[in-house]
Amino acid sequence: MCPTTLGRVQTRVAILIGPALFGLLLTLLTGNVGFIVTIGVYLLMGVALDLTLYTLVIRWQPPWLTFVLGVGEFVILAVLLNILQVPLTFPQAALFYWVSWILATLTRIIVLPLVSLAWLENGGEFRETGWSIPPALEPVPLIAQVEEERPYGALVREFSTVREIPEEIRNLPSPSGVRRIPTGPPPD
Repeated sequence: MCPTTLGRVQTRVAILIGPALFGLLLTLLTGNVGFIVTIGVYLLMGVALDLTLYTLVIRWQPPWLTFVLGVGEFVILAVLLNILQVPLTFPQAALFYWVSWILATLTRIIVLPLVSLAWLENGGEFRETGWSIPPALEPVPLIAQVEEERPYGALVREFSTVREIPEEIRNLPSPSGVRRIPTGPPPD
């Protein structure tokens, strides 16, 4: 995939909707706001990486690089959660991150191509595609240029399929019995 910067950000936001709902559910069930805060920090960190580092470093993203980036983002997120003192233990944060990462990856692989068939070809952007100039407004030349007839050599004329039928063959009756349409100039 060759995502554009806008495509990276749009894709990041779209694939984190499921994990955000999962985090909201866990927050409501446990009463611990750390889950929803973790997704918020993960989204902000991911958008910051997409706008700065990934735009400069990644020109083409093979499938195996997704996991490598996931591991790197996990390390950065763990450090940020520790600095921000989010009320989650490290095992809780790690388990929640990897479940969210798998949900996001499955959303990117399965759901997004179904939602937008041209999503991948559009560099990860969700946009309406169409002609930049409608075909009806496409400029066309007013006068077609006619090439001058060039004299061809004898060898080219010999192997060409465009040539006059000799007079003695032209007047023979058709072997199939089909009437021939006269060729040549119309009668006066």
